[in-house]
Amino acid sequence: MPEDQPEETATVTSAVGGTAGSPATSAPAVVARGEAAEGVSVGTADRPVHERVAAPDVVLPPESVAGVTWRPLALDDLVPLHALCARIGAVDHPDRGHALEVVRDDLTSPGIDLARDSIVGVDADGRFVAWGLSHLGPTRVSLVRVGVPGGVDPGRRGEGLGRRLLDWQRARGEQHLAACDEVLPAGLVTDVDEDALDARAALRRAGFDESRWWTELRRDLAEPIERVALDPAVRFVTMTDEWVEATRQARNDSFRDHWGSQPTSEDRWGRMVGAGTFRQDLSLLAVARPLDDPEAAEQVVAFVLSDVDPEGWAALGRRCAYVEYVGVRRSWRGRHLAQSLLASTLEAHVAEGLEVTVLDVDSVSPTGALGLYDRAGFVAARRSATVVRAY
Repeated sequence: MPEDQPEETATVTSAVGGTAGSPATSAPAVVARGEAAEGVSVGTADRPVHERVAAPDVVLPPESVAGVTWRPLALDDLVPLHALCARIGAVDHPDRGHALEVVRDDLTSPGIDLARDSIVGVDADGRFVAWGLSHLGPTRVSLVRVGVPGGVDPGRRGEGLGRRLLDWQRARGEQHLAACDEVLPAGLVTDVDEDALDARAALRRAGFDESRWWTELRRDLAEPIERVALDPAVRFVTMTDEWVEATRQARNDSFRDHWGSQPTSEDRWGRMVGAGTFRQDLSLLAVARPLDDPEAAEQVVAFVLSDVDPEGWAALGRRCAYVEYVGVRRSWRGRHLAQSLLASTLEAHVAEGLEVTVLDVDSVSPTGALGLYDRAGFVAARRSATVVRAY
């Protein structure tokens, strides 16, 4: 999954403020999911990462088993890899789409070296049956994170492929960590759905802990939408190119106190808003002059960003929108900006002919996200966990 997410697999999506709802579960914060938070502890470290991690000099491909051989991935593998991801997703997380563009984003993440950071298992007929990455995240502000997404074709599970894949990901990940000088928490990190029991068991056996839980919320757009009055100090605009960088800055400010979030780089942000599924016309912003400088230029103070992937609608059985981010700058919280923006966004989704709006939220969010979404008509549907092997 891409860094941050995936912002590296879907994602902590809400930093809004308000009155907290009841958490669906509580788990200790070990290290962060995606990007890590400025000023928020995600673990402690008193020595450089390279002093804490021993790694092999050479990482060999996994041992062949059951007629499956292994090699690095290449961009030419995008279509068969996408087909494998769709087969895995149909079992492990059937309520989500499996866009080709998401797979492409995985293979082209900043800093990834496919020849060394990827692996695919191929059967005797040339069919992809397992895959994985072990990719060092380029943003290391308060966490050194190696993403280790991947999976095994449901029809080939129980043959030892997953164990060999995880062994390879761990060895390559430890190579990455052993080359890092930062005095920061560090870990191998991925995400897993609550219902993916085989994958969860395999990760536990490999030393990963379920460190944080996320709840997928859905909103039936056939239900009435209650409008929320807009604070007169701001105005709404639809996102356009001129607001892209200002929204990134607002995102980084909004999520500074959020578990698992560290600053999103210009490159990573550009990849997200430039994706074919991202919808600027369905992404709404609240803009205003800074409270402490009324003569300054307007800035983005709150935002709701939407993603629409028609490719996934057939599998999902409905026309669905995904809310990538909901956020409010910390100095603007308590003004119901998220509620106003979210209600208007839902209305825009209805006007687009969509049937359901989906988002993910931290199950123990400190900003009142669960309460906010409950009042907006969202209901809990599924849960997933960030799993971490910490060093």
